[in-house]
Amino acid sequence: MPAARAFAAGARRCAAGVLIAAYCTSSVAAGILKLSRPELTLEADKPPGDLWVENVGDTPLYLTVSQELVTNPGQMPEQRAPLDEVPHPGLLVTPNRLSLAPGQKYRMTLKAFAVPEETQVWRVTFRPNERIRIEGRDAGRGPAPLFVSVGYGAVIYHLGREKR
Repeated sequence: MPAARAFAAGARRCAAGVLIAAYCTSSVAAGILKLSRPELTLEADKPPGDLWVENVGDTPLYLTVSQELVTNPGQMPEQRAPLDEVPHPGLLVTPNRLSLAPGQKYRMTLKAFAVPEETQVWRVTFRPNERIRIEGRDAGRGPAPLFVSVGYGAVIYHLGREKR
């Protein structure tokens, strides 16, 4: 009889462990973004390369896409100008909002309007519309939440007439 009780107790613990493991793995479901290329070069006489974004996670991803011109390439700290502040942008990356189902791929549209005089460096950032909240405790002040926003980036070199 004691062996049967020990077996039953072990079985209950095992079942509880399996349920906890299943709960933990299901709670970490997330959309995971994968970019086909972190760098891309656009040349005047050649068609632009492809920039694919893919959701390799198991939940939908809702992305905001921003495009910025690096005004001082190669220098630190890097200074960026948003697309709407650039007087005559020669490159447009669309769309600026995107939703991807699990396993879905999407080809971003790269449209070069003009060849710049000098090479331009563009940063395209994909930010999921989700925030990760980390809770910490401070003995004197109580809870102190920290929000983390993750962005995925690609660099596009738009070669000018004077190639550097």
